[in-house]
Amino acid sequence: MMRAVTVMAAALAFGGTAVLAAAPAEEAATDGRALYDQRCGGCHLEGGFGTRVLSRRVPEGQALLEEREVLPAAFVTLVVRRGLGSMPQIREAELSDADLAAIAAYLETGQ
Repeated sequence: MMRAVTVMAAALAFGGTAVLAAAPAEEAATDGRALYDQRCGGCHLEGGFGTRVLSRRVPEGQALLEEREVLPAAFVTLVVRRGLGSMPQIREAELSDADLAAIAAYLETGQ
């Protein structure tokens, strides 16, 4: 119960969405696109906070991560685990290494 309260408090601090809260293993998606939509979409889909911030920092057409032509999985993993700019650090307790690898591979290949 205490962990759920901590996750919710952290989510409220980052715009009020609990997108990054750890999902029970039996509910976890297995493909990168579904995981991206579930775990990252609150910020990184059209109109999300992350997309709006990136639109001011990267070349035109590069703010939506799914539309980038080049987005190496190693870079995605590094940014997620360490944070960068407005992107907070996301620890393994919040997003498993396996789920992060699936998301990073999806963003790198688009598949």
